[in-house]
Amino acid sequence: MLLAVSLLRFHQIDALPIGFKRLQKKRYAVFGYSTLSKLLQTDPSEYGKFLEQPCETAALELAAISDTKDVEELLRTFKATKFGFAWAEGKFESGGFASLRDLLTLYDNGVIATKMKVGDVASPIVSLKPNTSLKEVINEMFNRRFRRMFVGGTSRVISDRRIIGYVFSTTRLNVVSVKPQTLLDANLGDLDALVPEEISPNASIMQAARTMRGQVEECLVSEKGVVTPWDLVMKPWLEGKLEIVA
Repeated sequence: MLLAVSLLRFHQIDALPIGFKRLQKKRYAVFGYSTLSKLLQTDPSEYGKFLEQPCETAALELAAISDTKDVEELLRTFKATKFGFAWAEGKFESGGFASLRDLLTLYDNGVIATKMKVGDVASPIVSLKPNTSLKEVINEMFNRRFRRMFVGGTSRVISDRRIIGYVFSTTRLNVVSVKPQTLLDANLGDLDALVPEEISPNASIMQAARTMRGQVEECLVSEKGVVTPWDLVMKPWLEGKLEIVA
């Protein structure tokens, strides 16, 4: 696990594929989200041993899809799994990731289009008080199936990626070596939260997609709420308002 979380932190990536072989039927990857889930299942007295576990223990199975399938089939996969990641097989020796973030470029390429505006797809902002314990924050994110949480009374937001960066930082790991059970002894306000870029609720989805592609946390805010890749791609499609050019 130590190498896996180090790679997730250093490269600021969401997922790390593991153990892929050409003829392997199932595909797995370690996510920041799955790592935190495994950490919550671990007894605090065992936090010190957490990083010694094989990374497979925190891996999730990826839905696989042939790279010959069309965009709509990929969207169906995302809808079925409620997860914005899949594994596309065929293009490379072992395949490659396909994510909702990847699909944002299709607006510019003219492959997908919608007349909906940012305000039509924005989701309500959910926040917790800065003094909320980190463990409570993670639990709340899992209960709501969120990857992000806003810091109450501010315009700042944290993500599973930022939690990973904090929990497994050199400073925290030094703490673990002395008192393993204190690994999650922190509050929401202690984390390095981000102030997401604002966008008008009247902006086009294409404009939002262009802006979001340059954001590390894939998150924008408007007067109507927060906007993520799921909002920009899946919501128009689910409402039958996404045009897909064959």
